[in-house]
Parts: sequence; C-alpha cells; structure tokens
Amino acid sequence: MNDPIKFHVIAYQEAEVWLAQGVEYDIVARAESFDLLPKAFSEAIAKTIAISAEFDLAPLTGIKPAPAKFKAMLDASNIVQAVDPVRFGKTAPRLDITFAKVA
Repeated sequence: MNDPIKFHVIAYQEAEVWLAQGVEYDIVARAESFDLLPKAFSEAIAKTIAISAEFDLAPLTGIKPAPAKFKAMLDASNIVQAVDPVRFGKTAPRLDITFAKVA
C-alpha cells in the first residue's frame, strides 16, 4: 500500500470564518468553527483529487505549494490536531493531515 500524502495545514480565523490553508499544496477550505475545519479541508482535497482523476492525472498534479508566508506561519504555530489518515475510496491515496493553529 502506498504511503499517505502528508499535509500540514494552517488554521486561522479571519473575521467570523475559520480558514484552513494547506502548506505543501495550495488548497484552502473554510468553516464556521475550528472544529469543522478538518472535515471541510478533507472535502476540499477530495474534490481536488476527483478533478485530477477526471483528467486522468495523478492526485494533486499541478497543485503548487502555498505561498511562503504560510510555511512561516506553520513554523510559528502550535500543532493542535493530527487527523487520522483519510481514504476516499479504494483507488484514492490515503491522506495524513496535521493542523496547526495560529496563535
């Protein structure tokens, strides 16, 4: 079985919305609370992988890393939640997602 695709995600609040920004892949999701972010981010990844599959591409092909400021935010943040590896069907890769919350 293939190793999971690893994601580090920055969670931060902007106005009254929580945002989850991927670091290795420039994928973003939003939710009404921090607790809802893991599901929202997993769904955003699933949709991105599905689009890749529609074009017969490997998962996440062409998705660049997030801008450098998000890596800096990750380095200054505390890891708060590691999501168990997620799998979206038999052929999709497993995902290993770690959330860091901006102080």
